[in-house]
Amino acid sequence: MHEKSEPKKIKKALKSFPKPMRGIHSEIHAIAKEISEYCNEPKKFALYLGIIKRIGKNRAHQIFSEIKRPKNIKSPAKLFMFLSRTKKSLEKNKC
Repeated sequence: MHEKSEPKKIKKALKSFPKPMRGIHSEIHAIAKEISEYCNEPKKFALYLGIIKRIGKNRAHQIFSEIKRPKNIKSPAKLFMFLSRTKKSLEKNKC
């Protein structure tokens, strides 16, 4: 009788386990989703994903924390794009 009750407990435990979010495959995807939703541009997820792949997840976290700090930013998306530029692209534009 004890053995029959155990499968029910396992089923309940499996049902309570949250399912992974659709389309989020890695930590980079999660960061891109969080940033795109914070900037109110969820449809531009691929844009943010590409930028994060280029600059790296550590730099993306750093930029995102800088954007979230001050509350008077009019366009967090533009600030993220500006801060994610590399030194090489800045030097090209100066010439």
